[in-house]
Amino acid sequence: MAVSLTTYLNNQIKGKGSTLAKEKAKAEKYKSISAAKKAGALYYTDKSGKVMAAVYAEDLKKAPTKTAAPKKSLRPRARPNNVGSTPAATAEETAEVKKRNAEIKLAERARKNTGPNAARKKPMAKKKVAPITFQMWSDMSRAERKSNGLPVSLIGGQMAFNRFKTGITGKEYDSKGNVINGNPGAKSGGRNNPRR
Repeated sequence: MAVSLTTYLNNQIKGKGSTLAKEKAKAEKYKSISAAKKAGALYYTDKSGKVMAAVYAEDLKKAPTKTAAPKKSLRPRARPNNVGSTPAATAEETAEVKKRNAEIKLAERARKNTGPNAARKKPMAKKKVAPITFQMWSDMSRAERKSNGLPVSLIGGQMAFNRFKTGITGKEYDSKGNVINGNPGAKSGGRNNPRR
């Protein structure tokens, strides 16, 4: 079965491990098909100076449809496995690295915790307090609220004690988010508690 001229030329170029441009550059040396064939070139230049393929019809009929693999692989060689790589660190070296990393972290923290904003960055210690109800919170002064670690502003208190949720469910919540009593207080109209 005959192959197309393009397929034949592409297979020949791949088999040589060359490129189309390199093969066409050789065409200037040869003025006939027979001269190019003898030299093993794929192209020649005719009388009018046009580059032509140096292929006979019999070549197309004899050519295999698939080309053999190129003699030299175009893929790069595989890298060797971890032969000769650096050995694993000893226990002493690992301990030293951990110690140095801890020192670096401490120095970094010390650098961050100094300066004009240091007091603002330090986390406040949370006091353990019994659950406080919204009513207890609203009776406190702003200073008492702050000392107990509770929100100082009205909107902050509303959010902390789930007052918006109270309006929907009708249940009272403490500062920890727990329901104080399951009995609903004054019912308000809401999505879950419509007025009757």
